[in-house]
Amino acid sequence: MGLKKITEEEIIQNLERCPHFDSCSQNLCPLDLQLNLRVGSNGDKCRWMKETRITKVQGRGFTSFGKVMPNGTLNFVPRRNLKWLNTPSQKRWSEIHNFKVHKTNL
Repeated sequence: MGLKKITEEEIIQNLERCPHFDSCSQNLCPLDLQLNLRVGSNGDKCRWMKETRITKVQGRGFTSFGKVMPNGTLNFVPRRNLKWLNTPSQKRWSEIHNFKVHKTNL
């Protein structure tokens, strides 16, 4: 049994499931079915691949990144790309998939 060849159309179709697809210019996306073939730096990562960062300005902390990917979009992240998601999105992905497994056993 051979590996199924992924078409460019399938890749784009999955990327378009992201609510930010039309305005995003990042090179690395967890919805990319061939993410393992992509290269880039931290600046090329999708918003849901970046961990929470707290920046202090004049003694006040400002939080950026580290948000959870929406459930509807998380459903289309391939398991092999899970390691690329930020921690909150990884946890939510696991919760969603564990819930589905338990629910089907009822």
